[in-house]
Amino acid sequence: MNKKAIVIGLGVSGRSCVELLFAEKKSVLALDKNAGALMSDPNVKTLLSRGLELDTDQKQVDWSQIDQVVISPGIALTHPVAAQALVKKIEVIGEIELAFRRLQNPCIGVTGTNGKTTVVLLICHILRMAGMKAQSLGNIGTSLSSYALSPDPNEILVVELSSFQLETIEKKCLDAAFILNITPDHLDRYAGMDEYARAKCKIESCLKEGGEMWVSKQTAHDFGHWLHRAKIIDDRGSFENSAIATISPMRYIQLGVPERQNIQAAELACRRFGVNEAQFWRGLETFRKPKHRIEYVGEWNGITFYNDSKATNIDSVMHAVGLFEGPIILLAGGVHKGWSYRPWIESFQGKVTRVVAFGQAAAVIEEDLKNDLIVDRVETLTQAVRTAVQNAGPKTAILLSPGCSSFDQFRNYEHRGNEFKRIIEEKLWIEKKRS
Repeated sequence: MNKKAIVIGLGVSGRSCVELLFAEKKSVLALDKNAGALMSDPNVKTLLSRGLELDTDQKQVDWSQIDQVVISPGIALTHPVAAQALVKKIEVIGEIELAFRRLQNPCIGVTGTNGKTTVVLLICHILRMAGMKAQSLGNIGTSLSSYALSPDPNEILVVELSSFQLETIEKKCLDAAFILNITPDHLDRYAGMDEYARAKCKIESCLKEGGEMWVSKQTAHDFGHWLHRAKIIDDRGSFENSAIATISPMRYIQLGVPERQNIQAAELACRRFGVNEAQFWRGLETFRKPKHRIEYVGEWNGITFYNDSKATNIDSVMHAVGLFEGPIILLAGGVHKGWSYRPWIESFQGKVTRVVAFGQAAAVIEEDLKNDLIVDRVETLTQAVRTAVQNAGPKTAILLSPGCSSFDQFRNYEHRGNEFKRIIEEKLWIEKKRS
């Protein structure tokens, strides 16, 4: 009897997994907590008409019929069905591993707590500007399983990999791998920093023979015991020139180009694939980093506004603050992820004059910081902006760098960042009209 595969999670990448398994003439049972609602989705209806079985993830599984379980990104190995499969010695892999097994492309993998999307997009952009075929995939844009349905073997794949995805990768699929940094995040999923760091460092085991592993100095210092063949991302790459070397951190932000370490990582990746110095700099000059990452918004009455809505953890806020000379009024808040905000106190000294806390996390932020920093507590982002402007003096930077996820008041961090920019741009337009 032909056995079937289980796919846990029927989002976009989960559906691509089903398609890949169908292409191999495999029967598939999909389990999703929202199975009832998914029944009316046109794309799911098409899969059902082709033989997909769909049930909730509470279904009692007949394990005698199953030989493989595929988990979608975000589904942990501790999910009850995945855990049962592991106990029964049934293979459990992730969506990324399923796709990699069907691909032979040259591939660069990038992970890190912060900055990986920018580096992936920068590498891909420079490779294309140098006349090569390249595609950014993984935890950004198109899922790897979707790409694997119709791959181009001549393309270089630049893949953003989260710790969740790295947990279940087994294939040696990477020609080069990068860990940009490892700082506290997702501690609602992991038992502690060691477990989280170990998941990130698993990227090293994905290297092909002869592949190169590059990590930041911080990663090597803090978690080098999990690594065996890593090199340090140099302070000065071979393409580093005096123009870039003398740019101040704030100038990087105003130019919209990535920060130094991100440029250095991209240089190492591109050099491996034959990009020369002229091609590299031509690509860098035409690249602009993604929105919502310490993005300059505008200036009013000597006050500057910056949108860093992508900052959803403690360390990313500290990194952003570190790029400014001060004074700063910080807008922080959203959905509390369970950590203390007290690490901010020392790093904010001499820079952050005021914190305006909003959203669900506001009370926790206020409690953690109130004895050491001035903290205003409000409900909404609009109120936070208004409070910040009322208290800002000349040459103050108002920085939205929330340190929390966005799902209390917004659809995602992009929605939050766009709303912040709308509030600022509306204010700037009104003031311009008055003058």
